[in-house]
Formats: sequence, structure tokens, C-alpha cells
Amino acid sequence: MGRRRFRTRWLAAAVLLAGCAGGMDTRTAVRNAVDEFHDGFRWGAMGSMLPHVRPTEHETFTTDYQASMDGVAIADYEVQRLQIADDGDSAKVWVHFSWYREDEMIVHEAHVREEWLDTGGGWCRGEVVVERGELP
Repeated sequence: MGRRRFRTRWLAAAVLLAGCAGGMDTRTAVRNAVDEFHDGFRWGAMGSMLPHVRPTEHETFTTDYQASMDGVAIADYEVQRLQIADDGDSAKVWVHFSWYREDEMIVHEAHVREEWLDTGGGWCRGEVVVERGELP
């Protein structure tokens, strides 16, 4: 009887977890994509950034990133606001960056607004507008 009760509880827990894992809401999906991209941006991990860049822009993005980030370190970033469009197909994300050039050691800041788009296979970053400060 104890073994049967264990199996029943284990099965109930597995079903509950499967239900939770499969139903990711839009806000969570966008936030996960945004964090994965920006973590990659901070640490120079193309494998984390490129899934969130439109495939037609991979080459340009990689070239621009390598040119602008040479000798630059991202000290930190913070997602300050995330706004999902009513149709759920796009989002606006406000991000604050702190960064410095390794030869200057002066911390710069930038506040940017990013557009994120649901491409059907995931979320990709679109237009980026610097609202205050400067990016490298």
C-alpha cells in the first residue's frame, strides 16, 4: 500500500509540473528572451544573443558588436520596464546599462528603449533607441 501511495503522489506531482512548464505566458517568454540576450551582451556570448537577432541581421549584428565592444565592458544592466502590446506580438523594453572602456575606467550609462517582436519561433530584438546617455 505504501508503494502505491508513493507512485500516486509521484504521478500527481509530475502531471502538475508538466502543466506548469508547458504554459509559459507572454510576459515570462519576453523577459526570458530579454535576459538571455542581455546576459550574452554583457559577457560577449554570441550564442546567447543570436537567437534573439533576426537571422537576416546575424552577420551585420556580429560585425557591429565586435567592432563597438572591443575594449568595452558592460558593468551591469537592469530591465526597468516591460510593456507587452495588446496583440501580444510585440513588446517595448526599457533597459539601463552601465559600461566602461577598459583603457579609461570611466563608467558611462545609457537608458535605451528596445522593441521586441514575436517571430513565431521566439522573441527577437528590433529597433533600439537610446533615450539618455550613450552606448559604446
